Amino acid sequence: KENPDFDDVRISGGNTLNNDKALEWYEFLMEYLDEGNTHQLAGEFDTYAEFFTKVRANGHHASNDELHNVMEAMVGVEYGMQTGIWWGTAEYTRGEFVKASSGERLGYAEHRPNWTAASVYRTTDGRIQAFGGTSERQATTTSYRYISQDRPVYYNGYGPLRDFTLELPGGTGYQEGQTNAETVINVTYGEDVQPVVDGKYMLMNRNSTRVMEIYGGSKDAGANVVQYNQRRNSLAYQCWNVKPVDSRIGNDFAYFSIRSEHNNMSLDLLDWSLENEANIIMWNHAGGGNQQWAIEYAGEGFFYIINRHSGKCIEVAGSSTASNANVRMNEKTGAPNQQWRFIPVDATANLNAPASPVNFTAKGQNASVLLKWDLGTETELAGYNVYRGENPGEEFNTIARGVSGNSFVDNNVDAGVTYYYKIAAVSKALNRSEFSEVISSEVTGAKGMTALLQLDENLNDISENLNHAAFYGTPAFEESVDKSMAVVLDGENNFIQLPHNIANHKEITIAMWVYWGGGSNWQRVFDFGNGESQYMFLTARNNSNRVRFAIKNGGDEVYLDAPMATIMRNVWSHVTVSIGESGIRIYKDGELMAEKTDVSISPADFKPLFNYIGRSQFNADPMFKGRIDDFRVYNYELPAEEIAMLPEQIVNSIEGTQSDASEKLAVWPVPANDVLNISYPLNGLSTVVTITDMNGREVMRKAMEESEETVNVSALNAGMYILHISNKEESVYRKIMIRH
Repeated sequence: KENPDFDDVRISGGNTLNNDKALEWYEFLMEYLDEGNTHQLAGEFDTYAEFFTKVRANGHHASNDELHNVMEAMVGVEYGMQTGIWWGTAEYTRGEFVKASSGERLGYAEHRPNWTAASVYRTTDGRIQAFGGTSERQATTTSYRYISQDRPVYYNGYGPLRDFTLELPGGTGYQEGQTNAETVINVTYGEDVQPVVDGKYMLMNRNSTRVMEIYGGSKDAGANVVQYNQRRNSLAYQCWNVKPVDSRIGNDFAYFSIRSEHNNMSLDLLDWSLENEANIIMWNHAGGGNQQWAIEYAGEGFFYIINRHSGKCIEVAGSSTASNANVRMNEKTGAPNQQWRFIPVDATANLNAPASPVNFTAKGQNASVLLKWDLGTETELAGYNVYRGENPGEEFNTIARGVSGNSFVDNNVDAGVTYYYKIAAVSKALNRSEFSEVISSEVTGAKGMTALLQLDENLNDISENLNHAAFYGTPAFEESVDKSMAVVLDGENNFIQLPHNIANHKEITIAMWVYWGGGSNWQRVFDFGNGESQYMFLTARNNSNRVRFAIKNGGDEVYLDAPMATIMRNVWSHVTVSIGESGIRIYKDGELMAEKTDVSISPADFKPLFNYIGRSQFNADPMFKGRIDDFRVYNYELPAEEIAMLPEQIVNSIEGTQSDASEKLAVWPVPANDVLNISYPLNGLSTVVTITDMNGREVMRKAMEESEETVNVSALNAGMYILHISNKEESVYRKIMIRH
């Protein structure tokens, strides 16, 4: 400090390996220092974070001159670290984090006891990247959940999703089983979303449209790699198995292995070279850094393939378009000869785009928009991508990819919003057509059922909105109240996840059959929310031995308790919860059990994203044990007289189905489109056909004049109905589905 040669140089200390001692050393030397510095080879998370906080508070520069993992960098930045120096190679995830940290941080999370952390950044060029990392020596396996609140997105090509879970592997103790794991996830949205890469492909070069192959079809180690025309009869040595590396491979696991279908050898950087124009060969798979590859999206379905060891790109030498041109490594330039497309092996490698779709239409439904178009005739058509925006002059977002048919239901919509749509056809080689015309639509918001999950051996929604659910765990089904099937939840680790927008209504009615198997309090029949501060749930039993419905939007919880008899152990009960301007009500078997009228919270106020049957927003709460059947959601407060009819609909259909008369009835096709054929012997009796919706409202009545009748149902909305055949001697019911 007394030497003028160091006037413009920061003096750093105390450079401890154990961060528990860092503050003690720093404070002892503080009057001589400009910078506080520590490693993280041992110590507590608390003292690591506290060190940077106090150094910055003292006006000094905070640094870690031996970063071992992106976790240490993320945590350091959170608490004030300004400078970090990587110990060892700054591989892909570390390099991406350094660049991303110059942008805007969108999210951060940490688990101090587990020594892990995660973050999300918007980079300076507008990309979104998610990071996760563990301590080099002290981590415990941890899962992090990344949530997109404003739109569905794609995580490394998987999507569209609102949330994505990453598991970071840890060890069993200090330096025991530790992998120093870290990774980066590319979060994409918009009109150009990266494809998923995980499977068997040809690798087509963008510049030449030729594909990568083993020269001469050799099976020998050391064989050269070149480009060549696609070979239809010798595909094995142009076929590559591209797989993500195991998360426990050691350090960064954002890489892929690329192995030949022909000889199971790996693409290999010759002699671990760091030089430009180093050669690519085939070699026995060893899994080293020279056989691992980062796959970075370049746009329009193409990727850069970057070697883990050298950080350089695979390219075709000299931008050649000739067969047998050499494949090698070089510094990344962004040129087309360094860009590769992963094409399914049953496709033709080319850049020929299919024709643009025609006759594109949109129709608003009560809680969704139905899109239709004409199917294309190309032989290698893979499907259609669907794009949506809220302003026709701005970039649209990809809301579906690879739709195989000629229709799509957009159920991620809100009432009162005009949405704009366009579609494009996509070939197997990932070539996209010109966009269709842009059309607009909005949901009608008409009162009705927005979801009906019968739970008869699947989790499909048979309403027009197609709000299909997903099962966590292994699905199981057992006998239900109506002798059909019901979903079984084991109370340990399985539950049902419903779509993110299923409860975005100002008013809502939720109805279901419940068979509770008993067990711990606070088991959730359903729970819709955004975490522990925004939710609405129904529990089979609270600590006062009562059924409770509760709703919360960041402030005080509003709850309504119903008698224990509302949901009994090992007994089927039909339970309905309604929320509207007149309050909250709980019904059992159609009868009012409890109500609260002074309620001002609506699910539309917080738009729950995470909607479960059988699971709570609170991790400490037990899972539901029992069976659930006929789960319904309505976008309005169902009147009491209609709620009273809900249990009867199933009971009536059971009695009819179990009677001898049901064997005489034939109905086809099911599902019906515009017409429904009915066959039933009249035996000289006056017989009437009645169709009612699932609310019990009659929508059609017709006298049968012949034993076989054709009924026009084209005017009915798509969905589930009950067909009733009756005369003075007998009555039979049959559930039918109508789809247009």
